Amino acid sequence: NSFNPVPWVPGLLGIWLVFNGSRLIDEREGGVVLRFGEYSRTMNPGPNFKLPWPIESVQVVDATQVVTLSDSVRVLTMDENIIDISFNAQFTRSDPRKFLFGARDPEGTLRLAAESAVREAVGMNTMETVLFQRSELVAIARQRLQGSLNDYDTGLVVTEFNLPDARPPEEVKP
Repeated sequence: NSFNPVPWVPGLLGIWLVFNGSRLIDEREGGVVLRFGEYSRTMNPGPNFKLPWPIESVQVVDATQVVTLSDSVRVLTMDENIIDISFNAQFTRSDPRKFLFGARDPEGTLRLAAESAVREAVGMNTMETVLFQRSELVAIARQRLQGSLNDYDTGLVVTEFNLPDARPPEEVKP
């Protein structure tokens, strides 16, 4: 009449495996499976199965969230004038694996790559072009920015890029 836990052990182990080994990934997300801390595979949206926690873990990345980055930079134009120019970049995390493991700080890399792309696009044009005809600059800077993000394996995709404001700094307006 004493309690015998042996028959309960396989049942409890099975329940633990089902709950710890299954993962539901939302349509907006991507799951990166790590086996003993090393990349194993990427989970697709829907129900997925993995080995239990000590062996495999999942890091989830929101792949469809649009994130906005805004900043301004002081740039020298081709005709040696200084311009304060603002930029807005919207991006998504398209590749969860590259986003997590491709670059150390993908969003910081985006900021620096965007500044570099703006400096390059503005530096190859005159002040008049930068102040009044920025549509060509936007296309050039966006193309350079996406190329840099691809080269650095950030897993980021630029969905929108704008140069909304350009003006001479207050110190040099006269």
